[in-house]
Amino acid sequence: MKEIYDWVPWFRELAKTIAQGGEQDLIDKAKNVDWGKENPALLQYGDENIDPFSFFCFLSQRNTTKLRPIVYPSVHEKFNMTSTLPNVRDKDAYIYPTHPSAAPALFHDGKNFDHELLWSLFKQVVVDNRNINPNDFKRVLDIKNVAVTKLTQTLFLINPEYFLPVDDATGVVSEALLDLSSKKLERKIKENGLQEYLSVVEKLKKAFPECQPYEIALFLYLQSKSEVKVSGKFFHVSSNADGPDGDDHWEQFKGSNVVYTGGPASGVSFDDVPDSSKRVYPLAEPEPGDGILVRTGIQKGRAIGIVYKNDYALHGINAESRIHVVWINKSENPLSGNTEQVGFNKTEKGSSTYSAFEQTEGYKSSFDLIERLAPNHEPKTPDNQQSKADAMKHPLNQILYGPPGTGKTWNTVNLAVAIAEEKDVNKVEGENRKVVKERFDKWKKQGRIAMVTFHQNFTYEDFIEGIRPVLNDESENVRYELSKGIFREIAERTSRNEKENYVLIIDEINRGNIAKIFGELITLIEPSKRLGRDDEAMVILPYSQESFGVPANLYVAGTMNTADRSIALLDTALRRRFEFVEMMPNPKLVSDNVDDVNCRKLLETMNKRITVLLDREHQIGHTYFLGVKDMDSLSQTFKHKIIPLLQEYFYDNWEKIDLVLNGNGFVRETTFEDGLFKDSDLVDREKKIYGLLPVDDRAWQRPEMYQIIYNREADSSLRSE
Repeated sequence: MKEIYDWVPWFRELAKTIAQGGEQDLIDKAKNVDWGKENPALLQYGDENIDPFSFFCFLSQRNTTKLRPIVYPSVHEKFNMTSTLPNVRDKDAYIYPTHPSAAPALFHDGKNFDHELLWSLFKQVVVDNRNINPNDFKRVLDIKNVAVTKLTQTLFLINPEYFLPVDDATGVVSEALLDLSSKKLERKIKENGLQEYLSVVEKLKKAFPECQPYEIALFLYLQSKSEVKVSGKFFHVSSNADGPDGDDHWEQFKGSNVVYTGGPASGVSFDDVPDSSKRVYPLAEPEPGDGILVRTGIQKGRAIGIVYKNDYALHGINAESRIHVVWINKSENPLSGNTEQVGFNKTEKGSSTYSAFEQTEGYKSSFDLIERLAPNHEPKTPDNQQSKADAMKHPLNQILYGPPGTGKTWNTVNLAVAIAEEKDVNKVEGENRKVVKERFDKWKKQGRIAMVTFHQNFTYEDFIEGIRPVLNDESENVRYELSKGIFREIAERTSRNEKENYVLIIDEINRGNIAKIFGELITLIEPSKRLGRDDEAMVILPYSQESFGVPANLYVAGTMNTADRSIALLDTALRRRFEFVEMMPNPKLVSDNVDDVNCRKLLETMNKRITVLLDREHQIGHTYFLGVKDMDSLSQTFKHKIIPLLQEYFYDNWEKIDLVLNGNGFVRETTFEDGLFKDSDLVDREKKIYGLLPVDDRAWQRPEMYQIIYNREADSSLRSE
């Protein structure tokens, strides 16, 4: 993952080139760049309005799959860049603040413009020995269309080795580290200017010892997107990757943002040892968000990283695989105690390695950060802010997400009952399902629980309020009435009864247009903005013109099918305000013997292949197999549920579907029928044609056909019978 920071030297060279070339040089070159469309906004207001801040912010807007391959090579050419341009097809190489395409990128409104001010501040921030004028910073911040987020993101792009963006991503840790919400943080910088901003930057740098600002910014971004949500789980690895007598690989670990282990002893590669020895090292287990403690020997700490990707889990344990990490602490410290000698393994509270790192002063800030960001962490709040919602350990806003068939909607019943009854959800899950469902229906009938499903046509008017046509009873005339949406209705019921918890379940939350449906509500649902909190907020609703706020005892629980829409595409504003609970397939809930078919291994094996061929978000959920009790129900499930699901996943790519099924014979290659066409160049006679086994074929009822899927040693002759 070394290339993930390759954009940094490229942007640094671009900024220095612009500073050296001056105003006219930037004007001439910017006008010659291929911006991917005619009359781009940067060039619409005359030559003198092409300033470096607008240029960098506008360039960041071009960081899209469609425009990046056009714009960035053109900039590279026009500015005679010598730094390597990162691969424009690799999204991992371009992770930095990207200004929204719909928002104005320019540092002026086309009328009020002070190019001398912008050039002055630019020349102050681009150099290594910065001496920034606080008045210039404040004056730029006061320009129309410029705010704290926009200015600090652009400062970061100009000099990512010194500045940090203050935006939604920073907000993920601002409350944990700075005891401020992101909005309060932006407000303080707006009010107090440069000194406040630099104070925030220094506090964040202190929280990530020896890490560069661009490394900190990446971690904050991945946290905000929930792509690398810290889990609180840890593994430890020695930088002596080839064994205790081998070379120290720390410099490679640090420079390439990876960890690995070469083998069980010096000079012995994993490729040369049997699988039984490989199992000593659980290299395939670390998942995105898990912590990695790096040491040299048993007494020297090197770093703490957070897993970003794991090659061992995707490609197997071999000499080429790596665990890619984002560093959050790269300080070298003598450990307060000895660590375990084994090359790579799990570590947890109470173990010698965990304790040695945790008790070392140089690593305490990192453990504190991870603890605060871990899913089970409870923020400390003053007694006068403590509400029943906090005490019950249920997040006010949460989303259950995962592949289809993992029980997300099913589990919202348990969750809603637990919240309504002020119980731990684990206790409710252990109760009789029928009894729990009866209580759920009771609370729903009483209005304490409400449910809604988002879809593409669901609107703000459906959710909050709107004007609806009503047909008069005694005539055919139509009149219009104010209609309250489901959220406003339950919010008002909740406000009238502050002593009880209310729950709104939003099924398929990612299928709706979040910005359109939530509107101004997206701010009001924040815990700190709820009624009764110190930072409570209210708005005037557009139709009724009535004041509206969200009570602190109204919980919102959503579900999200990751196969329907990637979690990476979910609205950023919503993502920051919700906690995400991943729900993945649980094969342990599936029978291991259905007429001699181990459905548990069957599900596990298919999901491993789907993860490699597609991704982990498109696995098959365990609920598809919960009703499978005999061969007849298994065959029906495969014919009418599993096969159609695989067709949807792979867009009818039958070769990949056949790979998932291990070539068991359900998918068969058919022969090209002679004489079907006259001789023609339009007919590809070498084309492979696939067909599905007829639904009445007796092979669907044979255990051997399903055993082949998970048993590589099964008799291959069975496939063709």
